[in-house]
Amino acid sequence: MQFFDDKTICSDCLASEKLLTSSYNMAITECANDQLRRDFMTVYQDEQNCLKAVWDVMHSRGWYQLNMASQQEIAQLLQRLQQEQMQLQQGGMAGVQMGTALQGGGGIPQYRV
Repeated sequence: MQFFDDKTICSDCLASEKLLTSSYNMAITECANDQLRRDFMTVYQDEQNCLKAVWDVMHSRGWYQLNMASQQEIAQLLQRLQQEQMQLQQGGMAGVQMGTALQGGGGIPQYRV
């Protein structure tokens, strides 16, 4: 029988909560029924609270480390966001790949600013 340590269990819980909140977000976005949408939003908020609680535990125990963003990284991100904003204002969404400003080479970097 294999047992999991607390860090592994928390990591699994965090990943599950991230998936759940993402799924509820999509359901909220695509829901046509107002009452059902409100219900989804209530559950979504509950899941966000659970996600935050798990994150707080992991962070307090040193299991979820954050890297401080350098001033250069902040400036680069700001510049990319401003460029995307300008492109959106000039030509609508044509030619703009949404979310690329936040992707630091394959995902969203985890920085505390």
